Amino acid sequence: MPGDEIMRTTLRRPHWSTLATPGLLALLLGQALPSQAATLDKGHAVAQQQHHFDIPSQALDTALLRFAEQAGLQVSVDSQLLRTRHSPALHGRYSVAQALQQLLAGTGLSWRVIADNALLVQAPASEQAGKVQLDSTLIRSERIDYQGETRFDSAHIRALPAGNGDLTSLLKSHPNVQFDNRQQSSKTPGEISPANISINGAQFYQNAFVVDGLNMNNDIDPAQEETPYRLFAVPGRSQGLALDSDLLDELKVYDSNVPAAYGGFNGGVVEASTRRPSKELHGRLSWQTTRSSWTNYHIDPSQAESFANSSSYNEQPEFDKQILRGTLEGHLHEDFGLLANFSRKRSEMPLSFYSAHLVDTFGFREEQQSRSIDNYFVKGVWQANERLLLESSLTYAPEENHYFRSNIANSGIDIRSGGTQFNLKGSWQGDQARIVQTLGWSELELSRDPDSDDYMTWHKSQSKNWGTSNLTLEGEFGDIEQQQRTWQYKLDVEWQPVTLWGSQHSVQSGLELNQQHVYYERLSESSTYTTPRRTSTCTNSRGQTDNVACSLGTTTTSTPATNGWPGQFLTRRTRYATGEFAFDTTSLGLYLQDDIQLGRLNLRPGIRLDDDSYMDQTTLAPRLAMQYDLLGNRQTLLQAGANRYYGRNIAAWRLQEGRNRLRYNNEVRNSLEDDWSVGSQALNQVRFNQLDIAYDDELMLGLLQQWQGLEFGVKYVRRKGRDQVIQVSGNALGQPADDPTLANNYTTYTNGGSSETDIYTLTVTPLQAYAWLGASHSGQLALDWTDRQASAPSYFDDSDAYLENPVIQYQGNFIRYADRPADNYNRPWTARLTTVSELSALNLTLSNFLRYRAGYSKIGATGQKVDYQGERVDVWDEVQYAAALTWDLRLAWELPTAREQAVFVNVDVFNLTDRVIVADASSVNATATPTYEVGRQYWLEVGYRF
Repeated sequence: MPGDEIMRTTLRRPHWSTLATPGLLALLLGQALPSQAATLDKGHAVAQQQHHFDIPSQALDTALLRFAEQAGLQVSVDSQLLRTRHSPALHGRYSVAQALQQLLAGTGLSWRVIADNALLVQAPASEQAGKVQLDSTLIRSERIDYQGETRFDSAHIRALPAGNGDLTSLLKSHPNVQFDNRQQSSKTPGEISPANISINGAQFYQNAFVVDGLNMNNDIDPAQEETPYRLFAVPGRSQGLALDSDLLDELKVYDSNVPAAYGGFNGGVVEASTRRPSKELHGRLSWQTTRSSWTNYHIDPSQAESFANSSSYNEQPEFDKQILRGTLEGHLHEDFGLLANFSRKRSEMPLSFYSAHLVDTFGFREEQQSRSIDNYFVKGVWQANERLLLESSLTYAPEENHYFRSNIANSGIDIRSGGTQFNLKGSWQGDQARIVQTLGWSELELSRDPDSDDYMTWHKSQSKNWGTSNLTLEGEFGDIEQQQRTWQYKLDVEWQPVTLWGSQHSVQSGLELNQQHVYYERLSESSTYTTPRRTSTCTNSRGQTDNVACSLGTTTTSTPATNGWPGQFLTRRTRYATGEFAFDTTSLGLYLQDDIQLGRLNLRPGIRLDDDSYMDQTTLAPRLAMQYDLLGNRQTLLQAGANRYYGRNIAAWRLQEGRNRLRYNNEVRNSLEDDWSVGSQALNQVRFNQLDIAYDDELMLGLLQQWQGLEFGVKYVRRKGRDQVIQVSGNALGQPADDPTLANNYTTYTNGGSSETDIYTLTVTPLQAYAWLGASHSGQLALDWTDRQASAPSYFDDSDAYLENPVIQYQGNFIRYADRPADNYNRPWTARLTTVSELSALNLTLSNFLRYRAGYSKIGATGQKVDYQGERVDVWDEVQYAAALTWDLRLAWELPTAREQAVFVNVDVFNLTDRVIVADASSVNATATPTYEVGRQYWLEVGYRF
């Protein structure tokens, strides 16, 4: 119809919006809609086509969009017919006719086939009467998708094997995402926490994780090293909430050409959108499991025996994982729906209490370590009227990891993370703009809760009899609580397009306001006790009994001077007092962006301003993306971009200052009659300095080419990271301690880090599913090549050598220390093939993911030195390990039991061919012991949906 507009989709899930003026909304897949009518034979054939549909209850326009995408058909409909209309959910395998009958039930709308792959949805006959039928004139009004944005819809998320079901496990197929070398270690298959990832070479803690528009990053101390046994710290990770993939409707990744609406990252943005409730009552319950007996371990022969008797948290010879999931959803009223979801993940890992080399002497005494993640989620959606949509959700996602230390009694410790997030969103479709406002509150933690506040060194005795020498060790280092409490407000405005001087402009603008309270608190006084003396009682003359640092029981040491005591009390201690360090920050973000269409050229200039009180800095980040249609047929698209991204601030940089002042050294008592002396207060070991905000400058060039039913994407990204935060000593900065409370060897933070990365990517994606051997096939091939020419260490690492930047010899050449290549998150190149095959006759879906990674290089100092211009310099070298090919698959089968009900079974197999793959190595020496990736592993999920 003249003046009508359509929107076009590809296999990627498209953006779309209901047009403000009457028009023709067409949801297309493939080429433009043919104008000729179909024959009756063609109509019958199309109507009988079988497809698997996964469409939740929602607005009818969105439902038809998903129907078109999942059926591989073009659907045309007058947009006015869809306003205020909703559709029920559609899950399972249906013919086109059955699916449309269900989606259009109660609307009065009908449909007909008008071409081989095209349908027309039309009004009831009574509404068509008197209307003049005009020839179709199609005018495209597409939203431009710039290279750098990747979308995973719910069907894709459910199709692929995802292991623990966390967000980052879904990103293995993304060509610009790299994982920690140890993420698939065969020594730690019992872990369930989401993995850290690097996007385009940036630090793993410099990505923005967003859920329903709100940030969920752990900014307390995400790079803190993984060991749980530290006096003042708790191991961290980048994601604040370990969300389960069952919650997700869509997952988006922005790795380049990131819109100005996003800030607070150097790497990329991972944005998750949670599901909305279906129109009808539906539910789902499933149980998933894997275990050590279903897993092939690959362990170096030199470590096999010690691994089998492991007492270490990072060596797990046995484990048992269980995941329970459930969902109940529906509408309580035509315009109001609720969804409730839960998941419960558990992993139990029995270990030896005694160190492996002591098991033969002391026997095997089992001790449990465990991991747990819970997700409890409630979401309500209210379509208040045709213009206003309100959504609210509450997520409670606690995580707790239990550890213990070998040979030490009462050393259990629980590491707590995760927390709560509340979200309230309102979307208003006005005459001039679509306005979305989001208000959120979150409380995330990174804390520890040990079995004991104190750590003791006893002589071995009848009552302290677990010691492995003359000494018996007991206890832990006390409670630490760290939290970040955040209020967030976001305003996003998408203005109606306007035409100006022959060009069309679609302007987006918005702001963000954040207020955050972060604190570190040692909740209980904790002491480490040493130097036992003989006693026959633990009660002094005043009737006071010491139940902490005194023990009765005959000592059983091999030293005559300490053997045979009736009891012992401890006489020296280092005490850690209670105390709290906290601060508040406020931040403001403003952005403005314009999508400009000028003939064949599309431009998206943008600017983002951020200001925060933490570093007292204001940053201005320009963004520019471009697309040019070379031939005017949307088949050959040249893309480019130039962008700046400012990164995140980490609370630990400030919270560490003064922490060591809680320590009091050398407190003593000579007898039980004495009070403990007050020790000398320790000096401050960390000084906080306000810093510049780290940033990445990005240049991007790409090409999209459609040919023979395929889309070829070629992309080059150049990243330069500057002002990256590293930890150094004051002496290395030439800033000796000038404060009597500051230690001479204090450390601080500086903007001395930098990085340079080049990334080349090729993707090949079918534009529509292929029919072959009675099945429907879709997929993608992705190849990438990454060159990290220089890379700064994380803020946690000691970076004096990086800052001083001495000359070293590397592979026979003399280079600067800072120019060494990175040896983690840095596979030189990878190839990834993803396929999904649906066999409708058998109710089967087979998904495959094959990944080939280039050889791994471990770099490090050899301990040798050579002469260079009269100086002795360190020799560095690398050890090369072979390339890796892995094949993961999922086999999903459904047994329908009633209408919209089915039993389902999913079988996942990781590393199907059981390849032996090096994950990491202890050093570059000839005696280096490699750590291998997990071998073949099976997962099983069974469930019921209705």
